[in-house]
Amino acid sequence: MRWLTRKSEKAGAASRKKADRSGAARKRPAPRWARNLARGAAALAVFAIALGGPAWLWQSGWVAQAANGLYHRIAAGMADAGLRVDQVYLEGRHNESAEAIARALDVGRGAPLLSVDIDAARARIERLDWVRIASVEREFPNAIRVRIVERQPLALWQRDRQLFLVDDQGVVVTGDNLTRFPHLLVIVGDDAPAHAQSLLSVLSQEPDLKKRVNAAVRVGERRWNIRMDNGVDVRLPETDALAAWQRFARLERKHGLLKQDLVSIDLRIPDQLIVRTRGEQPALERKVSDRKGKDT
Repeated sequence: MRWLTRKSEKAGAASRKKADRSGAARKRPAPRWARNLARGAAALAVFAIALGGPAWLWQSGWVAQAANGLYHRIAAGMADAGLRVDQVYLEGRHNESAEAIARALDVGRGAPLLSVDIDAARARIERLDWVRIASVEREFPNAIRVRIVERQPLALWQRDRQLFLVDDQGVVVTGDNLTRFPHLLVIVGDDAPAHAQSLLSVLSQEPDLKKRVNAAVRVGERRWNIRMDNGVDVRLPETDALAAWQRFARLERKHGLLKQDLVSIDLRIPDQLIVRTRGEQPALERKVSDRKGKDT
């Protein structure tokens, strides 16, 4: 800290009196962003008054361009005052890579907070494979918050000898890095993804039996064949598949069908099923009744 001497105090007092008499005391200059704002607003006002606001200004886009340029100058000035992106917060990510989300967001550190195009950033993020819904928000004074809802893995769709992950809405998500999902059911058929959710709802009604399901094949875009873990095919009907699956579960608990040397179990006829053993011809299929009394 510099202390003033008496001589300097006297000199300072004299200079202040001189400044007061002349009325030329200096004022602190306005910040740059404020000067830019004032110039831009003045220019816009002059043109509007001089031209009377004719329709061609709006149709040509001149007003929009001028306003947009003014907005960005204001945003840049506000960034100098502290409104800039210093932090990006991400919520809801599990499978999509953080790097892909950052590229889609496309906002650099230090960018003016007010210049971030929120809607465009959200649209880019929602085009990523795993992202179902996204939101992008400014958090004043210096942050962007990104929230995403990812697609829920449901099944692995086999098509042309390749596997693709599908979600609970039947949307194909990706064909990459599927080794992370060995527990998912493999489904086959052109329209299988669209019907996979309803099939899994049926299978889940009998959890113990569902654990033994390896794959499901959509037949004729009408019904399902279920491949069990021992290679037996279980043919579900086109209608009321749940009742047939529950009937199969009762018979499995009672007769241990999957422990027998079977090739297929046909549930398409109500109140009964048709089984075929290995080595038998289709004409020699045996019928097993689920009715009370003697089983045949």
